[in-house]
Amino acid sequence: MESPGLFDSPADPEQSRHSELCQLLAEHEYAYYVLGEPKISDAAYDRFFLQLKCLEEEHPEWVTEDSPTQRVGAPLPEGSKFEKVEHAVPMISIESLFSNEDIQGFEARVLKGLAGETDVLPAYLCEPKWDGVSASLVYEEGLLVRVVSRGDGAVGEDMTRNVKAVGGVPLRLRGVAPSLLEVRGEIMIPTAIFEAKNEALLAAGEKPFANPRNATSGTLKRLDPSVVAERGLRLMAWEVARCEGGFDFKNHQEATQAMKNWGFPVTPYSREVSNADGMIAFHDDLEARREDVEYEMDGVVIKVNDFSLRRFLGSRARTPRWACAHKFSPREESTTLKKIEIQVGRTGRLTPRAHLEPVSLGGTIVRHATLHNAKYIESLDIRVGDTVMVRRAGDVIPQILGSLAQERSGKEEAFLWPTSCPSCGGNISVKGEHRYCFNMDCPAQIQRRVLHLASRQALRVEGLGEKAVKQFVDAGLLKSVEDIFSLDYEKISGLDRWGEKSALALKDQVEQAKSPDLPRFLYGLGIPEVGAETARALCQVFPVLDAFCSLAEKADAVEVLQSVEGVGEEVAQSILGFFQDPRNLAALEKMSSAGLVPQAMIQKKAIQLDGVTGKVFVLTGTLSTPRLEMKALLESYGAKVTGTVSKKTDFLLAGENAGSKRKKAEDLGVAILSEAEIYQRIES
Repeated sequence: MESPGLFDSPADPEQSRHSELCQLLAEHEYAYYVLGEPKISDAAYDRFFLQLKCLEEEHPEWVTEDSPTQRVGAPLPEGSKFEKVEHAVPMISIESLFSNEDIQGFEARVLKGLAGETDVLPAYLCEPKWDGVSASLVYEEGLLVRVVSRGDGAVGEDMTRNVKAVGGVPLRLRGVAPSLLEVRGEIMIPTAIFEAKNEALLAAGEKPFANPRNATSGTLKRLDPSVVAERGLRLMAWEVARCEGGFDFKNHQEATQAMKNWGFPVTPYSREVSNADGMIAFHDDLEARREDVEYEMDGVVIKVNDFSLRRFLGSRARTPRWACAHKFSPREESTTLKKIEIQVGRTGRLTPRAHLEPVSLGGTIVRHATLHNAKYIESLDIRVGDTVMVRRAGDVIPQILGSLAQERSGKEEAFLWPTSCPSCGGNISVKGEHRYCFNMDCPAQIQRRVLHLASRQALRVEGLGEKAVKQFVDAGLLKSVEDIFSLDYEKISGLDRWGEKSALALKDQVEQAKSPDLPRFLYGLGIPEVGAETARALCQVFPVLDAFCSLAEKADAVEVLQSVEGVGEEVAQSILGFFQDPRNLAALEKMSSAGLVPQAMIQKKAIQLDGVTGKVFVLTGTLSTPRLEMKALLESYGAKVTGTVSKKTDFLLAGENAGSKRKKAEDLGVAILSEAEIYQRIES
């Protein structure tokens, strides 16, 4: 029997269902990857996929190359190599530029090259320069037939089997397809998925990926396509290299829209500009929003929009004259590792911290970096005195990626862990890949616990910053966390850089902190695994502090705690362990004796407010009010606060440096409000 195409309508009911499922799944993939508007849940998609798979197992003759089940093929045999393939159209590089003056020079060269060709000034398209793995996808009569990596630009490797498993890659083009189409795009791993994978690797004591690009490249070289699917790689198309059979595009915008219509994900960040000032403005704007974009990018690609002008400008030996890349500030750089210091956290965990020769990364001077644990240092063979590669992503603590062993002089020293706690001299215990000091009187632990309880998300005692807390611990004024509420302000006034006025100001702050909301206090206690959101969810069920102490005495306490949203067995055990510890109970009693009274959670009925009650809000950017507080405020007026902008969103509350969510809201026509406008609605 001849296999039906994806959109054929066979007479057999089961075969009709097969064709229907293929089309249904293709439509949902398009909605998810291209439109960014999922129409069904993952579970529903999986059910349809399973139905299709069962039908094809019963009728293997119905399987087509473009069936969704063919995304993940069988693994290649061990020892197999990817076939070398010559590019029909070379994948040449583009010129990298690093300053505004360079961009002005690029514009001048384009105008000079077009002199006499046109009286109209050219338009330019600005888009992100994605930092992934470039690939070329070839379609014949609408069907994907080959995917080739960039390689050296002239010859790449056949990656078809693996790239079929990449999210957003259409196996068959939508709508009317050209007889031959070659699309260029970038394969990447979303930053959130990358960070989660690295956290899992570190937890397992394995070496993490150096960066998202390396993670993507390494994944695509695996012999098993199921690994590609599991790691969540995505495609972003950025160029039509060949198109034969009835299609003729005048400019890049038309070609990009055609790619989207055929089923390719394309960038949501794009702007047409008319000169170098516009190019620079787009670059600066996108770099400022760099952390809000879900994929890594290292600059902006600028292209002459009109294809006829591109052909006239032509190319040099290796780069086109009509395009360039305006790079962002680097987030990876080499520097010298001067020493490794051991820090003791509030739970007693010992964490190695690298002291570096100061280096500029992403506009920030970096002096320190995390080294995670002993396994991490050992696996990367990091030595004091090494030249090391350092990476910084957003506000995350910079990370050492590895050492440049070829630059060693022989004077570098291997790092040796201390045999006792560097803070209190106590014994060190090894637990998994980490080392701990379990002495509760350890000064460093006390300092970190006090800072956590005094932090903005907890009691908000502004006067208890890092320098002040260290000074009080060193002076013997803070021997435990509960001492916060019984400080000797007369002695504080006599300390260096203090006086009677500043000591009384601190006293006022501490007194005000004695009536905290229960969720803030619960979070501030530093119970392992209990963050601010979990603390709030717990207090919705257990509205007074005594409820936790009473629960700890019950046999079914774990099951009761697990009924709270976001609380699993590990979190439940951590909570019980805290409230069953005599030292913690004694500390709570001492705080209570000093006048601390956490305020019970009151289940308030939402106040009705026009323009807020019943509306769906999304928060983005930097707000002057902590985001959790703003969320609670809106919810108190009956609003719903979600994390994703969609057609169901009524308002986007945008603070400073709002990024991709603002762009999506603009595209969907979602109303955008400032923080001031929210307060005007509430106070009017």
